[in-house]
Amino acid sequence: MSSNSLCKFFILILLIIFIAGCSGDGDQKVNFDDERSLRNLASNLIEKNVKFVSAGYFTSEDKKSIVAGTESTEKDKYGISFSLIEKVDDEFEVVYNTGFLEGSFDKCVVDKIKFSSEQGELIYYNSQDFYIGSGGGDVFLYLVNMVKRQIYYAHLVVNRSTGAALFLSDNIEDPMMKKFFISYFKKDYAGLRIIESDIL
Repeated sequence: MSSNSLCKFFILILLIIFIAGCSGDGDQKVNFDDERSLRNLASNLIEKNVKFVSAGYFTSEDKKSIVAGTESTEKDKYGISFSLIEKVDDEFEVVYNTGFLEGSFDKCVVDKIKFSSEQGELIYYNSQDFYIGSGGGDVFLYLVNMVKRQIYYAHLVVNRSTGAALFLSDNIEDPMMKKFFISYFKKDYAGLRIIESDIL
């Protein structure tokens, strides 16, 4: 083989290796069972400190996606948010974000939950007693439906003089969901009142 032919052969090999390498970049792989792998992916996409991450069937019964939770303590952007990450054209992308919600990932409970009346798994968030202070307190419960892009919530306000009052967001139409929220608080507050307007 002449030196000219040999040179062309090596250029062809290098070109094939380069093309193969480029085509593999878009086909991102992630281990849905490995929290570290999920957290790394979410951190690269969101570029914030990821406080919660979970893989599940959030938008489809047969295709897994990822939900990541982040928290901001900046003065004008205080609260938590959840981002839905899905594979689009062989690359993972953030396809939905809840925006900022009242709450913190400190001492909270956050997980996925399934309602038979709802398509896909929902994200369940419970602030627990993080907001409880000496004069009373607030507790926030959220159910985030990634299929409908809906945030259902209950806000408990506890006051020593007036007792416990619960506000339920207007978009809760499912009786099972409404019962879920009310029964959670009713077990601790027998005299629980349901109020029409939220107290913030």
